[in-house]
Amino acid sequence: MFRLAIIGPGAIAQTYGEALKGSQTVQICAIAGHDTEKGRKLAEDYRVPYYTDQDELYHKEKPDAVLICTPTFTHEEIVRKALEHKVHVMCEKPFVFDEKTAEELFAAAKQLGVKLMVMQVLRFWPEYVKLKEMIDAGELGVIKNVYLSRLSSHPDWATWHKDPKKSGGGLYDLHIHDIDYLYHVFGRVESVYALGYQEKSSCYNNVSTMLKFTNGVSAVVEGFMDMTGAYSFTTDVRVNGEKAAVEYLNKSVYLRDGGTAKTGRFVVYPKEEAAKILEIPKKDPYAKEVEYFAACVREGKETELVPSEDVVEVLRILGAIHRSLESGELVKL
Repeated sequence: MFRLAIIGPGAIAQTYGEALKGSQTVQICAIAGHDTEKGRKLAEDYRVPYYTDQDELYHKEKPDAVLICTPTFTHEEIVRKALEHKVHVMCEKPFVFDEKTAEELFAAAKQLGVKLMVMQVLRFWPEYVKLKEMIDAGELGVIKNVYLSRLSSHPDWATWHKDPKKSGGGLYDLHIHDIDYLYHVFGRVESVYALGYQEKSSCYNNVSTMLKFTNGVSAVVEGFMDMTGAYSFTTDVRVNGEKAAVEYLNKSVYLRDGGTAKTGRFVVYPKEEAAKILEIPKKDPYAKEVEYFAACVREGKETELVPSEDVVEVLRILGAIHRSLESGELVKL
């Protein structure tokens, strides 16, 4: 088994922990974090040791890799600590806040022969993977229009998200998912134009971005991280091509009896044919990305599904979006 230590016992660590319970190739060997009851409880739940000293973790457990699930502003320091111990690293997104720091960390890892991958989960999400396959295969024809949205209420389990210096706000913490996916599918971006609402804290938690790709495709992307009230987490992907359109809408809807129901169907609308619901084989994307990384380490392969160059370029795009938000102007990359 590939022995994985998780650093940061928060909500996303629990997501990975649950996803990996049934893994046949990856085993959680330890959890690390501050000296808190929550952290110790999580380690107890998974029946693994809990460490408050990362050096002690590395010396005693000798993990094959660490998965960093801490707040964004701590990533650089923790990555560098892992590199000191020459341990392979997975790090939650956003990796860091600027492309220069990202380049430095990737270069340091490469020099040490250590693999470093950022966890961009949409690249492993079954429905998003299927959509990319269809676009790449030309099944939708020439792409006329692309729309993605990701909407949520503000996280209530921590306060650091409200500080742009610690989280980057919704622009970096939420909007990055769809920006990364679009770059994964369509490649280099020619220009961006963004509008958004700036909080008193200086965070941009409500962002609408128009992107023009060098291949001619245009996309509109919305990322709202502080929807008011009991708004359920919602994602929407619509791609309209000359041969067919596709929509994957995922949200909770309120029913007349007061209950809720989930949508989540992947629907294809072929030209001059009836709509079709595709049944996409289910595989937990969080488990899939960790198992993929473990396989790359074991086989000595590059992490081609999330290459370092993509991580750097997506941070560059986010920087351009931020400049557009600040200036109110189109920004060319």
